[in-house]
Amino acid sequence: MKNRSRIAIVYFDAASGNRSAAAALKKVLQNRNPLCQVRMINITDIFGHHRVFGKVVRAGIKYFNRQLKRDRVINLRALINLSIKCHDLVGPKGIQKIAGYWNSFPPDIVISVTPMYNPVLYGSAMQVNPGVKCITIPVDFEEVRSRYWFTPKVEQYYLNATDTLQKQAAKAGISEHYRFRIAGMPVEESAYELPPPDRDAQLRTIGLNPDWPVGFLSFGGQGSGNVLDITRALAKKHTNLNLIVMCGKNKKLYRQITALKLPFPTAIYSYLPQTPMLFLHLSDFAIGKPGAMTITESLITNTPLIAQKSKGMSPLQKGNEEWLTQTGTGIVAKTPEGIAAAVTEIVNNPEYKEQMADYNHKAIFQIAALIEKIGKLNQKILKPYSYVTT
Repeated sequence: MKNRSRIAIVYFDAASGNRSAAAALKKVLQNRNPLCQVRMINITDIFGHHRVFGKVVRAGIKYFNRQLKRDRVINLRALINLSIKCHDLVGPKGIQKIAGYWNSFPPDIVISVTPMYNPVLYGSAMQVNPGVKCITIPVDFEEVRSRYWFTPKVEQYYLNATDTLQKQAAKAGISEHYRFRIAGMPVEESAYELPPPDRDAQLRTIGLNPDWPVGFLSFGGQGSGNVLDITRALAKKHTNLNLIVMCGKNKKLYRQITALKLPFPTAIYSYLPQTPMLFLHLSDFAIGKPGAMTITESLITNTPLIAQKSKGMSPLQKGNEEWLTQTGTGIVAKTPEGIAAAVTEIVNNPEYKEQMADYNHKAIFQIAALIEKIGKLNQKILKPYSYVTT
């Protein structure tokens, strides 16, 4: 009998990296295993079965997103420490309450792209299916503090995209049997498509000039005032340029950008539920935050990234910034003016695109194969996978 497993992919709506990683995994797993039931589940829906803990998690995520949208510096370490302490207060009775969520969808595999809360998450799934396979995929280049990703007390498999994560997992006490070194982060399959052959026509369709370089500007699904500041800085320094601007869920930002009188053609968009890989394929460079998923999407689409140095998210993204700089696949700039200057460097220096070829990978397919093996969705033995050490 063919496998009809239930697969839950758990994310939370903080920034956009978690959601985009979950969406990429859902699509590839469903395509490869059409008889399986694959669901993306917001972790707040699960924890909502515990009235107090659910409120705490929702409030933390809401605060986080509000600060990002307003570009305020977040005391991220304090927020993480508080979240882990609250998590530790959920005892066996609390886990039993949360387990009620799974009654309508008892999972065979739970995959988490979220940090901090996985012991309670997996413990609740084990209440309804003791044999459930639990798989954690860290979507950061390194663990910001102990127990943020790696929690050895609860049995789970880890798929680690960098050598740093792999070493941190070992140091945390994760046995070799439960940690796998993968080639990179999971991104949409559409990122691997070839650039459109009718690029000029597609650019004209959205009002852009094919004779000038194209930039893709996005700070995630929540939107950010950084987008407005950077657009203004670009307008002061450049004229022969095109800009695709993503405003996310920030309606105020969308109104502000569309009201600007800019010296170059723009295509301005509000929130899109799917990662706009086509726009990255159409672009010569990207501008955004130094998130792991942003870096990975730029790598796979061969779009050099100019990242604004993080402030409030700096504890999480410091390792990402160092990786981007060390590999020569992009530039980290401190200010909007620095970003505007970096555009000239990126456009005129082919070395950035050449460097990116060394770090291209097809990790999404490797990840899917490992999940299938761990969950015994098929009994095939994985072929050795070649990847670049990062």
